[in-house]
Amino acid sequence: MTSTTRLIISLFMSLTIACTSGKKENTSADKDENEPPNILILMPDQFRADMMGVAGHPDVLTPNIDQLAGDGIRFTNAISGAPVCCPTRATIQTGLYIHEHKVTNNNMPMDTTLTTIAELLGNEGYATGFIGKWHLDGGIPEESVGGYIEEGAKRQGWQDWNGYEKSHEFFEVWKFNEKKEKVRVEGYNWEPTWQTDMALNFIKKNTEEKKPWCYYIAYGPPHNPFQCPQNFLNMYDPNKIVLPPDVENELDQDELKEVRRLRQIYYGQVSSIDHEVGRLVEGLDKMKISDNTIVLFISDHGDILGSHSHEVKERYIQEGKKLEFYLRTKGKPYITALRTPLIIKWPAVIKPGKVNDVLVNSVDIAPTLIDLAGVKVPSKMSGQSMAGWCISDNGPKQDALYLGLFQGKNAWRGVWDGRFLYSTLDYEVLYDHYTDPYETKNLFNDPDYSELKKEMQSKLEKLAISTGDPIISEIRQ
Repeated sequence: MTSTTRLIISLFMSLTIACTSGKKENTSADKDENEPPNILILMPDQFRADMMGVAGHPDVLTPNIDQLAGDGIRFTNAISGAPVCCPTRATIQTGLYIHEHKVTNNNMPMDTTLTTIAELLGNEGYATGFIGKWHLDGGIPEESVGGYIEEGAKRQGWQDWNGYEKSHEFFEVWKFNEKKEKVRVEGYNWEPTWQTDMALNFIKKNTEEKKPWCYYIAYGPPHNPFQCPQNFLNMYDPNKIVLPPDVENELDQDELKEVRRLRQIYYGQVSSIDHEVGRLVEGLDKMKISDNTIVLFISDHGDILGSHSHEVKERYIQEGKKLEFYLRTKGKPYITALRTPLIIKWPAVIKPGKVNDVLVNSVDIAPTLIDLAGVKVPSKMSGQSMAGWCISDNGPKQDALYLGLFQGKNAWRGVWDGRFLYSTLDYEVLYDHYTDPYETKNLFNDPDYSELKKEMQSKLEKLAISTGDPIISEIRQ
């Protein structure tokens, strides 16, 4: 953290204490302003940025997430730089681009010698805990869904551990016992409920022991499988779901029926996560630790949910995949796959109701979080801290964000500048989001946009060089 940032936070917390000293029952104002903040990281899987009421969605009900945004800052232009699970999860842990941490695709292990946010915070005396989908140990288990993560280096500094390599069994709630056996968790039939309870137990324990803590909940929904508790499913009538024009106009009747069914489940899963967010915020309030707790709400990537179905369909049919797979996917240079939520609440420091449209990449999450915690951001982190935008009205402004996935087959690299989305290699796209927000017209081969294409290609090459991407020679071809 810069000395200026630290000074601003200290002054803001001192002012908060002075203004709230007469309201002890609802505040943690009796704490020392130099006390490190607690950190709660909430990361549902495949949660699109527009799937919130606060983002203007016409159907999805997310009152608790909306309130979280209203109590802090919401970044409206946050992007997953590598929109599938493993690469982005490694980026959020390390603050590195995919070609730096080498997790360029799913089912690849992350180098255990890399420094993570848990290790940095642990070195500062934090108790750290992780629960849910880890997906950084190299693959999908063959014998059972899940996958035990060995104690030690593979857990990357997360001390209290209830993680697993990959779990998509939301109704069958389970964990690993001390014998590395998969055992059912009694009394639960929805995984996020158990994960929230475990988080609250961890928070209560460390609060009572007066330890600063960081807990990371990697919820499974709204990723598939297409499972949802009936009470949340009942909140949405598939026949009344409003579809965006690109989806409505591109799909045939069978596809429209299926995408409505899938969206009903997706929306229900989103509302189930919203319910857990409400439980967590209520728990922090009851423990009187909300003021000095940073709550970070993010996702690893979005979901196309029927957009670009024709382009995706051609590739997926060749692979023998079913209808539901090309209606719900990610990993492509499309805005529906790229854009993610980013909400940060810290009542002691961040003024409520802030909305910011600066460009933020997933590589910026780790340095932002570390900076807000008052820990020096390692020079090896490639991302930029957005802490300045959180605590004041000043911070880094990036002209464009560097995007991409894979090396070899299906590799692509792209840039997003807030208006134009451009990519090359195996996915050649150019979209103008001011005139075509639903990406219905690809301008990549349009001669009228040849100069714009050159400009975006130049931005791409400069970012590839500045980040040290080894496939720069392919990008230039």
